[in-house]
Amino acid sequence: MKKLIPSALAVLVSCLYFVMPAAAQQKTAPAREDIVVMQNGEEKHGKITEVDTDIVKFMHSGETLLYTLKKSDISKITFASGRIEMISHPPKESTADQPPYPVMTPNLVAILPFKYRQVNGYPEPVAETKEKLQDDTYAYLSKRAATYRFQDPQTTNALLFRRGIDENTIRGYTYAELCSILGVEYIIHGSLSRSSRETVDTYEGKEIRKEDNKLNQTKVANTTVDKQYNNEVSIMIYNSRNDRIYSNQRTALMMEENSYWYALAFMLKRCPLYR
Repeated sequence: MKKLIPSALAVLVSCLYFVMPAAAQQKTAPAREDIVVMQNGEEKHGKITEVDTDIVKFMHSGETLLYTLKKSDISKITFASGRIEMISHPPKESTADQPPYPVMTPNLVAILPFKYRQVNGYPEPVAETKEKLQDDTYAYLSKRAATYRFQDPQTTNALLFRRGIDENTIRGYTYAELCSILGVEYIIHGSLSRSSRETVDTYEGKEIRKEDNKLNQTKVANTTVDKQYNNEVSIMIYNSRNDRIYSNQRTALMMEENSYWYALAFMLKRCPLYR
C-alpha cells in the first residue's frame, strides 16, 4: 500500500502538468468577434447586441458607442460562434425595372463627378467640390465645342442616379458600360488631391496716442494667417470601346485654393477633345 501512494502522486502530478497549460491557454485566448460584411465589401468587427426586423445594433471592438445598421446595407453576418447568416444580396438589375439605355450619340462626351481626396486641413463639402470640378470642366470645354458636344452634368448625374451608380458602386462598371448607360461616345473622369497648411505670424509694435497734451504709448499685436494649398489634378478620357485615349496629371504651381483650375485648364486644352 505504501508503494502505491507515491505512484498515484506521480500520476496526479503528470496530469496537472498537461492540464494546467491548456487551462491557461483557454484563459488567454482572445475573445471572438462578430463580423458584419456590408454590401460595399467593408467588414466591421465587434459585437452585435440586437437584431431587429430592419436594423442591427452593433458595437465596434474596443468601443462603447452603439451603432444602428440598416439590414439593406448588410450582406452577411459571421457570428462569434461561427454561424453565418445571409442578410441581403446586392441588388440585381432587372431589365423590366430599369429604364432602357439611351441611344449612343457620336461625338457626345459625358463628364463624371470628379474624385476628391483631402489629405489634411479643415473638412470641406465633398459633394459640392466634386460637382464644381465637373461643372468647371463642362463650362471650359463646351464654350470651345466644335467637333464634339458635351452632355450637361445635370443630365449625366440624373442618368447615373437612376441606375443607382454613385462613387462607391461606379467601380463595378467599365467605361464602355458607362458610355452605354449615358448614351455617349466618350467619358472624362478626373480627380483632385488637395493638402493645405496654415502659417500664423504675429508682429508686435507700439502705438502712440496724444491725450491731454500727453503721449501715451501702448503695445499692439497684429496676427496674420496665411493658408496655402497644394492641388494635384488628374484626368482620364475613355471611349465607348473602353480604350483610354488620354491621361494626364499636373500639380498647380500657385498655392491658392482655386489654383487647381489652372492645372485643369492646362490639361484640357491639350486633350484630344479640345476642338
